[in-house]
Amino acid sequence: MEGDTMTANIRIGFLSLVLAILSTLFSDEAAPAEKSPKLAPIRIGYVSRSMLDMPYLIARDRGFFREEGLEPEFIFMKAGQNMQALLAGGIDFGTATGSGIAAAVSGVDVRLVFALTERPSFDLITLPSITSVQQLRGKKLGTSGVGSLAEILARQILIANKIPLEQVTFLPFDMALKAGTIDATMLQVPQKFFAIDEGFRKLASGADVYRAVMGGLTTTKATLTERPELVSKTIRATMRAVRLIRSDKKYVLEWMKGPHLDLSKEREKYAERVYNAALQLFLLSGSVDETLQREMIAVAVERTKPPHPVPPERVFDFSLAQKVSETLR
Repeated sequence: MEGDTMTANIRIGFLSLVLAILSTLFSDEAAPAEKSPKLAPIRIGYVSRSMLDMPYLIARDRGFFREEGLEPEFIFMKAGQNMQALLAGGIDFGTATGSGIAAAVSGVDVRLVFALTERPSFDLITLPSITSVQQLRGKKLGTSGVGSLAEILARQILIANKIPLEQVTFLPFDMALKAGTIDATMLQVPQKFFAIDEGFRKLASGADVYRAVMGGLTTTKATLTERPELVSKTIRATMRAVRLIRSDKKYVLEWMKGPHLDLSKEREKYAERVYNAALQLFLLSGSVDETLQREMIAVAVERTKPPHPVPPERVFDFSLAQKVSETLR
């Protein structure tokens, strides 16, 4: 009797083992159909931990990129390095719109495909001892790099105040006011809030002298032509983040108090000020009109001197942004 019981147990154990093996085999065959599709990697070169790069980071953290089938990698770099990395294939998209437009006007085969704002948030910030733009003659003015939007805006402010550009020394860095290395700089949100609260002086607003796309996505013409779905998905994830920023203040304020943005140690103090600035600036459409496109090209032409006229379609392509915007209404 005891032997029969042992034999039965062995048979049951053997059958269980066979069933387990068969189950594994069948589940392995079925697994490919059940697995989620592989995420497509994209690399985005971003230039600041500020309000202007907030939508891309929120789109990552809220899972909007993954829902579009994308696995984003964010690479922090200077504005002037955006185009170099883009052309070398190191990144798929760059967020330095000023550099992107200047490069396109110069003949580089890149396009601005998404616009976050149409009004720059940069202000001209100076040492407390400088009380007028006229006093910048003979002074050092820092910007984030040659051809950057900060430099373009600084030049436009000087031109509007009839100050010859050669009377001001431009230096390719923008955060050295405290050290006394420069006398003035162009700062955006939230850095300009920090500087003003520390006693530095706001002399002029970039938005008063120049309308411009600030924040957005630039990519190569090859990417736009050969991988339009990738571009559309990247734009859609970003647009969804812009809409979330507008609709869910509580979530966004909590997110802003995290480590993602450069809000100094007083995050509670600055988060809402930055949020309110974003609401005033961010576009839902992701594109700007042809008049503004031509205005930005005209300014870029003054310094790059291209041999032939530059039509808007050589610099901007908002066709995919417009289609995505329609689907999100």
